[in-house]
Amino acid sequence: MLDSRILTFLMVCKEMNYTRAAEKLHITQPAVSQHIQYIEEYYGVKLFSFSGKKMSLTKEGKFLETSLTSFHNNEIYLKEQLSSMTDKKKTVHFGTTLTVGEFMIAKPLSLFLLKHRNADVSVSVANTKELLSKLDCGDIDFAILEGDYPETLYAHKPYFTENFIPICSNDYAFEKEPKNISDLIQERLLLREKGSGTRSILERALLQHHLSFDDFPNTAVIGNMNAIKEMVIAGCGISFLYESAVKKELEDGSIKKIPLQDFSLCHEISIVWKKNNLFEDSFQELFKELF
Repeated sequence: MLDSRILTFLMVCKEMNYTRAAEKLHITQPAVSQHIQYIEEYYGVKLFSFSGKKMSLTKEGKFLETSLTSFHNNEIYLKEQLSSMTDKKKTVHFGTTLTVGEFMIAKPLSLFLLKHRNADVSVSVANTKELLSKLDCGDIDFAILEGDYPETLYAHKPYFTENFIPICSNDYAFEKEPKNISDLIQERLLLREKGSGTRSILERALLQHHLSFDDFPNTAVIGNMNAIKEMVIAGCGISFLYESAVKKELEDGSIKKIPLQDFSLCHEISIVWKKNNLFEDSFQELFKELF
């Protein structure tokens, strides 16, 4: 069981403000200061530095935050597993990005639930940035991600690879029939929001062709994948999505893949969890069964 002073330190790291940390923890600001002072004296290091009113972690503070976050997440998972041993329920809390959540996870999750009828399962569907934050806080045990993540902080294993393709409506009228990705810049580009794995993958792909979103004079940011598909079908623009996300539409002919000579991308979708997790062996066994 973690000392409450450690939880105070982690909350200050999250808020970067003593007052807000005190409010979130329902304790006084002097109590927060005392907890931080105790930890600094215990480890013999300064944890925070100040430039005017701006607060930041020292090098030692960053290292301690990473280490204690791992301890905190391990304790959350330990508590879940001890509880599952008592009530004999499988406990699985994880997150997925939108494409995975909507188009890829239902079948394996259904098979798992049929096998473990009393399982306690919760799945958070959000963008990559939000899921990494949930991992850091211990709200989820692992995540299935499309987008990038810092490999120094997270362990991972491949889930599968998926084709990432340019799409338009079946009767979309191009001003000039595109042969290369640069031929698309005059079209309206329908994009996911910042923090989305799909958006970051496209951003990197464009950079390889010396292009960016700024080269498209007409873009629209849509935070819902189904809305993007409907807008593509209506002829409102082009987009780039995983092939599995538009499998049905490709089959019924409402959407088609734009054939480009210089664009072919197969991207890995990964299962990601925090490094230094004491229960990695348990995770690996769960992954074999679940996926």
